[in-house]
Amino acid sequence: MADKRVTIYDVAKSAGVAPSTVSRAFSRPGRVSAATHAKVMAAAKELDYRTTAPPAQERAERHHRLGIEVPDLTNPYFAEIVSGMQEAAHELGYLLILLDTVEDEDRERSSLESAISVVDGIVLSGTRLSDAALTHLTKRIPVVVLNRRVAGLDSVTPDFEHGMEQAMSHLAENGTRTVTYLSGPVNSWSDGERWRAARAAARVHDLQVQRHGPFPPTTAGGEQAFEELQDALPHAVVCYNDLIAFGFLVSALRAGVRVPGELSVMGHDDILLARHIGGGLTTVVSPKRAQGRAAVERLVRRIENPSSLRAPVEGSLPVRLVPRGSTGPRDQD
Repeated sequence: MADKRVTIYDVAKSAGVAPSTVSRAFSRPGRVSAATHAKVMAAAKELDYRTTAPPAQERAERHHRLGIEVPDLTNPYFAEIVSGMQEAAHELGYLLILLDTVEDEDRERSSLESAISVVDGIVLSGTRLSDAALTHLTKRIPVVVLNRRVAGLDSVTPDFEHGMEQAMSHLAENGTRTVTYLSGPVNSWSDGERWRAARAAARVHDLQVQRHGPFPPTTAGGEQAFEELQDALPHAVVCYNDLIAFGFLVSALRAGVRVPGELSVMGHDDILLARHIGGGLTTVVSPKRAQGRAAVERLVRRIENPSSLRAPVEGSLPVRLVPRGSTGPRDQD
C-alpha cells in the first residue's frame, strides 16, 4: 500500500461494513457499537490507514469539498435531494458548495468553471448542458449526473418507464381515455424520457396521449397551461413535476372544474406540499434523499479510489405511484 493512499473504502471492505460506518467510527464512535468500532480500528491498523491530518503539502491536493449544481433551489424537489447529499457528505467528511443555476445555461457554465478549482468533484442534479460539454467537464474533474444518462459518465436516475406505466394504468382503470402530458424545460433530458415513457405506456392501455408545452417547471407554468387548455380539457393531465401540477390543479378548481370527476391531475416528485393541496395530489414518487446520498457516495468513491470504478456506473432507482384525491373515477358522461 506504500504507493497508494488507503481510503475509508478500503477500510470498510476489510472490516465488512459500509463506508459511512467507518466514518462514524472515527468521528463519532458513540454512534456505532463497541464491537463494530473495534473491528474498524483493527482493519485501519492492518491497512495502515492514517486517521490524523495529513501534512500540509498533501492536504493541498484535496479540498474535501463537493460542488452541487441545482437548477432551482426554490423547488422543494431539489431541496430534498440536497438534504440527502448533505447527510452522506457529512458522514464522509466533505463539505458541500451549492451552485444554484436558476435554469440558466450561461450561469451554469460560469458557476461550474469557478467551482472546478475549489472542489474535488461535482454532482449535477439538473444540468441543461450538452452531452459534449459534460464529457469535456468530466475530463477535468470527477462528475456524477442525476436525472440524466450521458455516455461515459456516472449517473443516477429514477425508473421513468415504471413510473409512467403505473400512472397510465391508474388513469385507465378510472375511465380516462384522453391524456395530455404537460412538458417542462425544453432542454430537460428527464422531460424527454417521461414523454417517451408516457407514449409507450399509453399505447399499452389504449389511451390517447398528446404533449403540450414546454412550460416553466413552476406553479406559474401550471397556471399558464390551464389558461391554454381550459376550453378543451382532456380527461387527465400528467405534469412534468408537482409544481406545474399545483398551478394547473388550483386554476382548475377556481374555474369550477370538478376534480377528479371531470379532470384528473397528476404530478411527478411527491414534494411535501403534494399531500396538502386540495384532496392531495396524485404523483409519481421518486426517492429524492436516496438519490442524493447515492450520488455523493459514488462521487467520493470516484475521488478517493478511482481505480475501483474504471467504467462509468449507471444506476436506476425505483419509483412508485401514490394515488390521492386529484385522480379517480370520471363522472358518467
